[in-house]
Amino acid sequence: MDSFVIQFVETKWKYCLVATFCVLSLSVVNGQTIDTKILPGLTGGVQIETQSPLYNAAFLEISDMLDDKQPLSIKRAVFLTEWAYLDGKLDYEEFCKTIDNAADFIEKFIKANGMEKYKTAKNMALIEYFFRPYSGNDHKPFIYDFSDVEGIEDYTKQFVSKVMQTHSGQCRSLPMYYRVLAEAVDAEAYIAYAPRHVFIRYRDEDNFYSEEWVNVELTTHQLVPEFAIKEGFEITEKAIENKLYLHPLTAKETVAVQLADLAFGYWAKYKFCDDFTWLCANKSLEYYPQHPKALATKGNYLESAIIKRLAYNGYGIDEQILFLESQLKMVSEQLEHLGWEDMSEELEAELNKVGEDVKREQEEKF
Repeated sequence: MDSFVIQFVETKWKYCLVATFCVLSLSVVNGQTIDTKILPGLTGGVQIETQSPLYNAAFLEISDMLDDKQPLSIKRAVFLTEWAYLDGKLDYEEFCKTIDNAADFIEKFIKANGMEKYKTAKNMALIEYFFRPYSGNDHKPFIYDFSDVEGIEDYTKQFVSKVMQTHSGQCRSLPMYYRVLAEAVDAEAYIAYAPRHVFIRYRDEDNFYSEEWVNVELTTHQLVPEFAIKEGFEITEKAIENKLYLHPLTAKETVAVQLADLAFGYWAKYKFCDDFTWLCANKSLEYYPQHPKALATKGNYLESAIIKRLAYNGYGIDEQILFLESQLKMVSEQLEHLGWEDMSEELEAELNKVGEDVKREQEEKF
């Protein structure tokens, strides 16, 4: 299975980042000129300059959503994270049109099949839309894309807009598109995490199953019982109690996740952890403090800051280095407290085997 990457080291300098950047000109977004600077009033008194005015604009708008200064929209937040990476070459009207067409089909599907009597009808219809061929999805179910699953060669492989265009994606983009459509049809559905994995949960209000939650595995087209997720991913009760895994994310937490994704895309694009990375991670953690990706992003920033300070300091240790080390240790301890652990080699091998089985079945079916 694929993953978002959690990778930073504590007080060990494994990476030496060297990057050059071109200076981007000012951009105009929603009629307002946006430059590369984020003013001190938004950052605790520190002026932060980003590599891109588009990333600046995306951060400000998503941040305003979280602070209740703008309407909360998962669709808009997802769009902004991808729009910034694509240098503004993603059209919002077309993005919305695709979502609106899918939502219209889902609502018609419910009526055509007499499903209004079920409380979970919208989720049932969404599952059909993803799993089986219908006119509403151009007779193309949404399947797992096994090429470059972590987006190392092509970061856009992780994008929802890519799923919308190709009807293929991975364990981050498929559930996020489901969540965007759930928002569009006002269905109660939630993003949830397992180690290196993302899936959808919704309440079994119709009592079709023996559990409180229905767990939708979009990568394998299955509804998976909770015990199977716990055992299959070796999830501890501690991690569940601390809302690290199996926690159904609220809409605001889901939007906060987009800021961590924004920071990750920024790094993927510029290969650089700077103050903007720190800003996104901290704002994300303000509204979703258990998010491992945001914590790891913060750790990556601190590690990068230590490397820069060491180079500046002739590799001598000073008070700033010690402070940054202490902050990095706190991030590591927080992840440990939540119940995050490195995946064992045995579990990774087992999940890779499952992935091969899914790939073979998918090739036979589609």
